[in-house]
Amino acid sequence: MARRNASVMARNTKKQIKVIAGALKGRVLIYPPETALRPTMQRTREAIFGSLRSLGSLLEDAVFVDLYAAAGGIGIEALSRGARFVHFVENDGDALACLRANLERCGVGPDRCLVHPRDVMEFLGKCELFENDAAIVYADPPYESGQTRLLLEFFGGIDYAYAPLLIVEHRQNEVPEEDPPGLSRTKLKRFGQSWVSFFVPAGGERP
Repeated sequence: MARRNASVMARNTKKQIKVIAGALKGRVLIYPPETALRPTMQRTREAIFGSLRSLGSLLEDAVFVDLYAAAGGIGIEALSRGARFVHFVENDGDALACLRANLERCGVGPDRCLVHPRDVMEFLGKCELFENDAAIVYADPPYESGQTRLLLEFFGGIDYAYAPLLIVEHRQNEVPEEDPPGLSRTKLKRFGQSWVSFFVPAGGERP
């Protein structure tokens, strides 16, 4: 049933984006036609992955986590550019149908990714990825939902054995100017009404 729904959405949707670079460059990804979900703008994706590219081999062969993944544009871009494995976390039914269809049309199987159809904060509270595995975490929570604050509190409270990179897309007023407890902001970029902050654990290496 999910494939049939995704096929219908593929025919009707006007929300389409393309993978920008890497092995899957040019693949068209679909989004639900009637939804509040917003694909991350191409120039924002280009800037995010350009920043990762400037950090050398950080993305290559990394475990990448795409929180609030929607139809998977960021995580699939990460796979295209060399990430070893991506965890997609999303619980909206229409978005999940498109996400699975996008992975299928890109030829991405279970050896490269895992889809978690769960609420993000529930997922975070029960997983151990951030103890010893995930190198890069990207989060694009719904604006003005309070989720950004909860995310920063969660990631600031982990006793890390290493220094993962946390990238959060947000509105300006959703992240304080001073560093949140337990985290250090290493970079801040603005794209129209959207801002992207890069964090590492306080005291960790600052990429």
